[in-house]
Amino acid sequence: MVAAFVDMAGLLMVLPLLPFYALEFGGSGMIVGVLVSSYAVAQLISAPLWGRVSDRYGRRPALLIGLLFSAVAYVIFAFATSIPMLLLSRLVQGAGGGTTGVIQAYVADATEPENRARSLGWISAATNLGVAIGPVIGSLTFTLGPSAPGLFAAALCLVNILFAWKYLRESHTSREVNSELRVLRSHEAVWGVVRNSAEPASRLIWIYAIAMGAFQGTTAVL
Repeated sequence: MVAAFVDMAGLLMVLPLLPFYALEFGGSGMIVGVLVSSYAVAQLISAPLWGRVSDRYGRRPALLIGLLFSAVAYVIFAFATSIPMLLLSRLVQGAGGGTTGVIQAYVADATEPENRARSLGWISAATNLGVAIGPVIGSLTFTLGPSAPGLFAAALCLVNILFAWKYLRESHTSREVNSELRVLRSHEAVWGVVRNSAEPASRLIWIYAIAMGAFQGTTAVL
């Protein structure tokens, strides 16, 4: 839960400040939208890879690498002086954004089936707490200078890495995984949602996707 909270708090520390940085560097509203969405695009592309890494090498290494990606992204954000640097920061952060799925997989591995739903609920609560507190911390640290939010978020990531390194034990013991088949299945699942949109599970996914799209769509213009 601590890892999920810190990870999301760091993300939301810098996200509300992104439009101000972009406008300062001469970006338009369209550029702000591209910067906001670039994170999700990079995350979408990298998600199957993180699944392979997590299954083959374990949840703990995948989580540590993802957090390291985020720390690097925050440092780039802190010292960004142009739109391309902001875009690079978002892409790097998105490429390491598979940590949420890895954390959920870790919880699923480490808990008994009867306690799994409750444990995932606590992870969701910790994530939402990070969403609520992150912007406040970002605004407070911004008073120390324009680089402060990014540097503070990077420091939080490093603390998160140390915490995960010391206290999180590997939960995934089976390493014999056919990674090619696993990625193929993930792609088939995506197309299955498109082809079988009338199925109850597919409908839930579409409802969630539309809701998240509406939420993220307002972020860029907020």
